[in-house]
Amino acid sequence: MKKPLVLAYASLAALLMLSACGKENDNSPASASASASAAPSEGASSDDKGAIRQGTIKLQEETTKLQDAIEKKDADEVKRIGKSINDAWLSYENTVRQIFPLEYTDVEKYEMPIFSASAYDKVDFDALKVTAAKLQEALTKLLNAKETTANTSELLNKAVANYKVYVDEQAANLANQTKVLAAAVKSGNIEQAKLEYAKGRVYFENIEPIAETFGDLDPKIDARLADVENESEWTGYHRIEKALWVDNNLQGQEKYADQLISDTEELQKQIQGLKLEPKAMVAGAMELLNEAATSKITGEEELYSHLDLIDLAANVDGSKTVYLAIIPALNEKNPELGNQLDKQFLAMEETLRGFQKNGVFVLYNELTTEQIRQISDQLSQLSNLMSQTASIL
Repeated sequence: MKKPLVLAYASLAALLMLSACGKENDNSPASASASASAAPSEGASSDDKGAIRQGTIKLQEETTKLQDAIEKKDADEVKRIGKSINDAWLSYENTVRQIFPLEYTDVEKYEMPIFSASAYDKVDFDALKVTAAKLQEALTKLLNAKETTANTSELLNKAVANYKVYVDEQAANLANQTKVLAAAVKSGNIEQAKLEYAKGRVYFENIEPIAETFGDLDPKIDARLADVENESEWTGYHRIEKALWVDNNLQGQEKYADQLISDTEELQKQIQGLKLEPKAMVAGAMELLNEAATSKITGEEELYSHLDLIDLAANVDGSKTVYLAIIPALNEKNPELGNQLDKQFLAMEETLRGFQKNGVFVLYNELTTEQIRQISDQLSQLSNLMSQTASIL
């Protein structure tokens, strides 16, 4: 259970007021630079468009090679091509982000998991097959893309619509995964239930700011023991977590599993009818990163399983989805901030990958104090940069 999201809205409102107060008389070099970078572009040059076309064709060819290697289940070749795909994308992604921001977000969404998988000892061929097919679709859209002429308001509305699709998908995945977890709990299969628990946490943590807006649903799903006055009222993921990792006994957990199914299905239903606004979307991402950097970093979230890195990575992924959604507006109003966010998200993801072994995060209690401080500092930097996106709203 987290502090009310209204605090995030208040923080964002304060930032907007400060920004407005400083605009009238701010003649600093930084302000002048920001104003210059925010000026509307005159359209992409033929050289830029040509580079995008050539880069995309090359990326399509590499992705086709990857698909062939996946079909042959050639793990070494999959890893080699995964790195090659990332190198090809890095060579021109910044140009794509400036000219075709909506298409950029789709390619980025599917390219990054392929690159991450190239570092794993064990390759999940089935998952990669789906991702590679999605990447090909995204590349085809990029190859046929046209520059947008929408204004900032239209771009932000599109950003919200894109983010809403993501939220709906994650809510559906959470509800479905909870059923899988419940089945393992009811069967008494502790080891299987542990695996399913970890998967479910990802979907919830991706959209945690949204879940917090629905009154009692958040604590029903995500409360820790310290959050409730009476243990008999404690339900949700962490109740089952304790049974799995501390009690090592699932007896009596059936009712909590059923309740969790009901609560996640209700969350999915409520989210389907939710109307999002740009300010709330950005405020949620900002607050989520800030909370991760200050409270979750202590290891309080997954107190029994020590799977906190899974939660933190999901928080970063959920916040990055917001960033990707607002890239078109950032390009128009503050492209330099977009560049900074891009670099910081990449740095954060690289740090987190460093704490994986064969694609699985190490337990949080295995990290050193210095490693935890590094994660916290990077999360704080991301939160600060996300707060600056208030200038485009």
